[in-house]
Order: sequence, then structure tokens, then C-alpha cells
Amino acid sequence: MKLLEGLLGAIGFLTTLPAGRSYRLEQFQQRTYLSSVVGIIIGLILLAVATLLAVLIPGQPGIIALVVIVSIYILTGFHHLDAISDFGDGIAAHGSAEKKVSAMKDVALGTGGVAFVIFYVLSLFVVIQAIGDMQGDGFWWFGLGMALLSAEVISKHSMLTAARFGKPLYQGMGSMISDYTGPKQFTISLLISAVVCTAAIGVAGLGALLMGILTSVGVVVVSNRHFGGINGDCLGTAHEMGRLAALATIFLFYAGGLLVWMPY
Repeated sequence: MKLLEGLLGAIGFLTTLPAGRSYRLEQFQQRTYLSSVVGIIIGLILLAVATLLAVLIPGQPGIIALVVIVSIYILTGFHHLDAISDFGDGIAAHGSAEKKVSAMKDVALGTGGVAFVIFYVLSLFVVIQAIGDMQGDGFWWFGLGMALLSAEVISKHSMLTAARFGKPLYQGMGSMISDYTGPKQFTISLLISAVVCTAAIGVAGLGALLMGILTSVGVVVVSNRHFGGINGDCLGTAHEMGRLAALATIFLFYAGGLLVWMPY
């Protein structure tokens, strides 16, 4: 029962789906590895959307990429994009770590935040379009959907990676996850992610998972350098950059013909 309450809490916390209740958040905090399970749920929905579009409008990867991106943020909300904009404002700010943190927490949107969001969304569109375009050249017809499923799971584990290895700046949204993500939570999430990604796209899934982890570690390193630690915006940035790194890695694996033997 507590596991179910924790899953519902995770869904309510990480998506726009009406499953969360305030009392369920505590159960989720005790089981932060359930973030990866939420990634599976979101990924399966995106798999269905992408596969349906590939059947209905084949040869239109640009339109498919646009609809997929809109679907992602309908399901997850815009708070992670907001995190990227805040992160960008903090990175772009000059001065001490305190000034950078202040810029990150400022509700006004700065040039750094705009640049980070534009770069991220354009990169996400390009890589999704590129994977979708491969389906017209003998690529598995549901390949984009499988890539999206893997990427959503990886994005959630990337967030937990940053939470596990980052030092919270203060008690807030970031510490709500970081304080409860210990070795056990991290390991369970890693195992779930590895199994799902391998089942979905084979060895390429493990490569994508590794790149998602390395990217989130990179976010922690940058956060430590500029801010002296992490907060919720840093976790949100790790979440989004993990997705992008995963999709880019999957594209490179298959574009390079490294796994042509895979039957799916």
C-alpha cells in the first residue's frame, strides 16, 4: 500500500497527471527510485504517440518531433524548462556564488535563461527529428517511440544522479529529493533504468544511460563551481539534459551503424 502511495506521490510530483496528494509526497521521498517508474509511464505514453504519428503521417519527422515535444511538456509541465532558464540566468550572472544564486532565484527571466531554453528546445527538436527521419530508411518503424521511452527513464535517473552526488544549497525543492536519495535509492533506480533501456533498444540503451549519468554529473560539477552546490533548478536541469544526452547518444549509435544487428 505504501509503495502504491509512493508511486502516486511520484506521479503527482513529476507529472501533470492528477495522482498526487500532499500526504503521498512523504511516501515518494522514502522511495525516490520510483522516479524511474514514472519515467516508464511517461515513456510508454510518448511511445504510443510517436508510433501512432509514424503510422498516420510517415515521412514527416519535423511534425512528429513538434508534437512529441508538446506532448512531453503537457505530461510533465513546464517547471523543468523553468529550471533550465533559472540555471542559465545563474550561470550567466557575474560575481560571487551568492550573486549567482540570487540571479538563479530571481523570478525575472534574463538573457542567459532565454539562451539556455532556446538552445535546449532547438537541440531536442533536431535530435528527435533526426531519429524520426531514420525510420524512413529501413529503421525500425517504432524506433523513435522506443528511444523516447528510454530517454524518459534516463532523464529521471539523471535527476536522481544529481540528487545523489550533489550537495543541497539550502532546504527547498532540491533537498526534498537529495536528502532521501542514498545509495540504495540510487542503485534501485539504476537497475530499473538499465533493464528498461536494454529491453527497449539493446546495448544502445546502456550507452545512452551512461551518457545521461555523465551529463548529470557534469551539471553537478558546474553547479558546484558557480553556486557552491545544487538546488531544485539544478536537478531540473540535470533531468532535461539527461533526456537530451540520451536521445543524442541513441541517434549516434544507430546513425553510425554500430548496432545494425539489433532486431528492433
